[in-house]
Amino acid sequence: MRALRVWLARGFVRARRWRNSFRLRLLALGLIAITGTAVALTYTQAIQMREALMVELQARARTDGQLLNAMFAAPLTERDYASVLDSVSESVRAGSFAALLLCDNRGMPIAASGPLSDCTGPSVPLQGLSLHQADGTVLQLFEATLSFGGQRLGHARFAFSLAAIDHIRRELMTRVVVISSLAIAAFMVAFAIAQRQVTRPLGQLVQAAEAIGQGDYSVRPKVSSRNTELTILASALSRMATDIEERVTELALARDAATASDRAKSLFLANMSHEVRTPLAGVLGMLDLARPGTTDPIVRKYIETAEHSARHLLTIVNDILDFAQLEKGRLAVVSAPFSVQSLVESTIPLVAATAEERGNRVEVRIADDLPGEILGDEGRLRQVLLNLLSNAVKFTFHGTVSVEARTVDAGRRLLLSVADTGIGMKPEMQERIFESFVQADESISRRYGGAGLGLPICRQLLTLMGGSISVQSNPGRGSRFTVNLPCRSVVETLPAAVGPVPGDAPGSLRLLVADDAPTMRALLQALLTRDGHECDLVDDGREAVAAAQAKDYDAVLMDVQMPRLDGLEATRLIRGVEGPRSRVPIVFVTASAMAGDEERFMAAGGDGYVSKPIAAGSLRSVLARAVERRRAA
Repeated sequence: MRALRVWLARGFVRARRWRNSFRLRLLALGLIAITGTAVALTYTQAIQMREALMVELQARARTDGQLLNAMFAAPLTERDYASVLDSVSESVRAGSFAALLLCDNRGMPIAASGPLSDCTGPSVPLQGLSLHQADGTVLQLFEATLSFGGQRLGHARFAFSLAAIDHIRRELMTRVVVISSLAIAAFMVAFAIAQRQVTRPLGQLVQAAEAIGQGDYSVRPKVSSRNTELTILASALSRMATDIEERVTELALARDAATASDRAKSLFLANMSHEVRTPLAGVLGMLDLARPGTTDPIVRKYIETAEHSARHLLTIVNDILDFAQLEKGRLAVVSAPFSVQSLVESTIPLVAATAEERGNRVEVRIADDLPGEILGDEGRLRQVLLNLLSNAVKFTFHGTVSVEARTVDAGRRLLLSVADTGIGMKPEMQERIFESFVQADESISRRYGGAGLGLPICRQLLTLMGGSISVQSNPGRGSRFTVNLPCRSVVETLPAAVGPVPGDAPGSLRLLVADDAPTMRALLQALLTRDGHECDLVDDGREAVAAAQAKDYDAVLMDVQMPRLDGLEATRLIRGVEGPRSRVPIVFVTASAMAGDEERFMAAGGDGYVSKPIAAGSLRSVLARAVERRRAA
C-alpha cells in the first residue's frame, strides 16, 4: 500500500512537471497551429468553393431563363396550357430544375411542378434567393420574365437544389481533415525527435538556472547536444553564474562598507551636534544673562550682534541636521493640539527686530473662521513659518512682509501665506528653489548668505505632515509662499483635556547639575539661581551617581555625553538603588538632536529633556513637569 502511495505521489509530481514543462507547451502550440491552419484552410476553401459554384449556378440560371422564355412564350400566346403543363412537369422530372412555376401578369399560377406555388412571394434578386425546405434541403430560387413580340406574358420562377454543392463541400472538408491528420502525425514524429535534440537539453539548462536563482552560483550547466545554439546558451549561462558570483561578493562588500559609512556618518552627526551645540548654548546663554545688566548702548549693541550671529549659526546647524535626518527618513512629525493664531503671533517677534532694521513693515491677517485649535506638529510648522519669514525679511528692503492664515475647502484645509515686496524670482528659479543647496544665483549667496537648505527642508516637513508648499513670484515685485495643510479641528477630533498643566517649577528646589562643560555648568547655575533654586555642580556621571545617593535632591539636571560615565548610564545606576532617592526626577540637558534620542532618554529612566541651546522658559517648564509627575506618582 505504501509503495502504491509513493508511486502515485511520484506520478503526480511528474504530471505537474509535465503540465508546466516547455515540452508540453511546445506540443500544445504545434497542435494548435496545425489544427488552426487546417480549420482555416477548410473554411477558406469551402467558402471559395461555394462562391465559385454559386457563380456558376447564377450563370446557368440566366441561360435557363432565356430557354424557358423561348420554350413557353409561343404556347402561352396561343393559350395552349396543356402543353405548357406537360413541359413544366417534364422539366422537373428530367432534373433540369428542382421546382418550376409559371405565373401570368396578374400573379396567378399557370403551371407548377415541385415545391413552388406562390406567384406573389418576395421579389427575387439577380443572385437568387435561398429557400430552406422542411426536409432540410436548400433550394436557390431564380426568376425570369416571359415575353413574346415585346408583350410581357408573365414570369417564371425556377429553383435548383444545393445538395450537389453541399456534397462537394463535404468531400473537400474530408480531404482537409485527412491531410491535417497526416500533418499532426508528422508533427508528433518531429516533436519526438526535437525532444531529444532540444527540449531535454533545455530542461538541463532550466535546472541550472533555477539553482543559480536560488543562490547556488557554483552550478555550471553541461549540455550534451549537437545543437550549437544550446551549447552557446549553456556557456553563456556558466559565464553569467561566474559574473553574478563575483558581483554578489562585490555588492556584499559594498553593502558592508556602506553600512559602516552610514554608522560613521550618524556618529559624526551626533558628535557634531554635541560639539557645536554645547559651545553655542554657552554663548547664547551667557549673552542672555549679560544683556539685562548692560546699560551701555554700544555694549548692548555688541551683545545683540553676537547673539544674532550665534542664532544664525545655530539655524545652519539645525538645517544640516534636519536635512541629514530627512534624507534617511528618520525625522518624524507629531500630532497635537495647537493654536495657529498663537503660533503666528509668537513667531513674528523672532523676526521683528531684523525687519525693523531693514525698514520693513510686518502685517498679520488671521481669518475670523479659523478654528481655535487644530491638530498638527506646532514645532515643525513654526520652523517652516520662521524660515519663510526670515527669507521674506532678508530679501526685502523698506517694504512689507505679510502673514495670512485662513481655511479653504469648507474648512478642511489650512492656507498659511507669507508674502513680501522684495527682490522676487525669475520663473526658472521658482522651479528650482525647493531643491537642496540651490540659491537664486551666486550673487544672492554672496550678498544674502544661506546654505540653500531652508526651503527644501520646509517642503519635506510639509510633505510629512500631509501638506505642500508653492510659490508665486515676479522679479522686483516680491514673492508669495503658500503652505497648504490638512485642517482638523480639535473640537471635532479630540476630547477636552483633563487636569492642570504645570507652569513654573513649584517653589525653591534643591537641584543637582551634572555637566562636563564648565560654561554649561555656570550657565545652568545662573539660570536656576535666578529662579530661586539651590544648585550643586558636578562634572562627571560617577560624581552625579555618588551625589544623588548621598543627598536628597528635588531634581537632577543630567548632561548626556560626559567622560568616564555618560548621563544615560548614570541615570540607570541611580534608578537601580533601593529607596526614595532612586525616584528623584531626572531631566536630561543635551546637545543631541537626532531622531530617536528622546525615546532613548525616556527608556533610560529620564523624566524629560531640554535641548541645547537652552531657553530659560523651556527649562523652567520641563523641570516643573518632571517634578509634578514624580510628586503625583
